[in-house]
Amino acid sequence: MSLLKKKSLWLGALFLLVLGGATVYVIYKELEGQDILGTLKNANIWWVLAAVLAMAVYAVCDGINISRCLKLAGYKISFAQMMKYSFAGFFFSSITPSSTGGQPGQLYFMAKDKLKISHSAFTLLCALLSFQCAAVFLGVAGVIFSRGEVFSLQGRFAYVFPIGFALNLAIIAFLICVLFTRKLAGFFIGIGLWFIKVRGIKPGERFKFLRSFASYRKAAGLLKKNKIVFVKMLITSLVQLILFHSVTFLCAHAIGCTDLEWFTVLRTQSSLFISVSSLPLPGAAGVTEYGYALFYADLIPSCLLGSVMLLSRFVSFTLPLVMSGLGLAALSIKPSKK
Repeated sequence: MSLLKKKSLWLGALFLLVLGGATVYVIYKELEGQDILGTLKNANIWWVLAAVLAMAVYAVCDGINISRCLKLAGYKISFAQMMKYSFAGFFFSSITPSSTGGQPGQLYFMAKDKLKISHSAFTLLCALLSFQCAAVFLGVAGVIFSRGEVFSLQGRFAYVFPIGFALNLAIIAFLICVLFTRKLAGFFIGIGLWFIKVRGIKPGERFKFLRSFASYRKAAGLLKKNKIVFVKMLITSLVQLILFHSVTFLCAHAIGCTDLEWFTVLRTQSSLFISVSSLPLPGAAGVTEYGYALFYADLIPSCLLGSVMLLSRFVSFTLPLVMSGLGLAALSIKPSKK
């Protein structure tokens, strides 16, 4: 075995070791001191399975949105590839602060499948834009239908929703500028060329960089001409988030809160999600639980609130984290076709 192959093998092993360690740490911190087995024993298994199914469809919706843009760019994406990119997004987002590792992780696996970095980056930015737009829409609708109850929360959490809402709007504005504004695209070209000059890279690399950016702009032009694609992505993101927010409703019924209404959970969960999704914590751990207790204090009996919160968090975060990691490992073994 050559030295280069040995080095690549060791780096890959180290990479998997670090990811495995980070995963175990996140799961440990998430379940520390929690009796999830006892909660599952006392829960209605059919409602729990319905919640798990909702998260499975959530992952498929994410993959569908990714495949739409890639197909627009001319790639034939199999279902296995689609799910691999979806798993990568959820897995790396869950173990990194503010979910910042999701897109880089997806880019890594797309590059391994020989997809152009410009097309991959454009696809992921479009998928993120549709997701953010859906999250803000549902969050604002949730606040309106709850008659602004989120603004009456006491303590430090009273400031979290306005901050989260502003951050999500800023992300949407930035993505729109990056994807469809020529001036900002030129600004990033200038930064890239300056970086190439500082590092002293060969002239051929400068040409490759410009060609990649030209491919990126071409993909943006394709999306402008096929606006229906983004509309479909937006609808899919809405379905995706509604399923995600419904997990709490399903888990509450599994524990025995049969009086809880689905729409009440949807508007409450939408407000909570937009409040904590952009905070710099892996999976928004800690603050999600605190916000959960505040948002649902008047909706779920205090004797059941802890169990509902634990089961909901297990189904919507911990279990998908494990399954996405295992699915990603299994799908990465087989070579994918371009």
